[in-house]
Amino acid sequence: MPPKRSAPRKKSTQPDNPIVQALEAWRLWLLGALLGALLACALFLVAPPAFRARATVVVDNNLEQGWVYFPDRQLFQFLARETERLEELAWSDGVMQVVSVESGIPVQDLRGGILALSQPSDGGWHFIATHADADTAQLLATAWAQAFVDAARAAVQHSPELQVARAALEAELLQADPDEARLNELMEAISVLSEHTKGISPYTELNLSQIADLPVDRSVSRSTYLFIGSLVGALAAPLWVLLSPQRR
Repeated sequence: MPPKRSAPRKKSTQPDNPIVQALEAWRLWLLGALLGALLACALFLVAPPAFRARATVVVDNNLEQGWVYFPDRQLFQFLARETERLEELAWSDGVMQVVSVESGIPVQDLRGGILALSQPSDGGWHFIATHADADTAQLLATAWAQAFVDAARAAVQHSPELQVARAALEAELLQADPDEARLNELMEAISVLSEHTKGISPYTELNLSQIADLPVDRSVSRSTYLFIGSLVGALAAPLWVLLSPQRR
């Protein structure tokens, strides 16, 4: 008796896993990355980003000279206070008006994104200007840095009371056996006086480091455009597969 043939198995009608489809469509990933990079390159050529120039001012607060005998915690407080004052001065109306007069750009536009300040507490303060014209970007950065230094030097304030308290502190430190209570009293007085002094510390030094022949580059580089474009294209390809799995 001939053996019975087994019935043919029915093919599964269930659709494939869309995640698996997206992973298997690696050629589509590469194609999307290539198309995205080409579109990003075309966008960079048609509508390039603005130019960016950067001027540098070196700021030295001379903490060891200005604040003798103070612990590190208070030195950091003094440094933060002086940095805040200088930052407010950089964006002050007087400084912005000088830059606006030299460039012909309204102060509102300057503060609205054309100018940007990047600074540590001590060291190089970078005055960054962004504009569609390279020469204008250089002019803005140079004018801003110069106006800031001029305003900071003009705002140096010598407080007589603070100078007397400093001299008394230094004299007490020169004693063979300084009085601890007297030292704490003088330090407290100096802290209060320095907090209420509105001007810039006379111990702060500012020097223009880079204001001539500033290097100018694009605010966003071509390589960044290509990277973002290829990334978007590569991610858009599997998304298209997930949304339309029947078109695999």
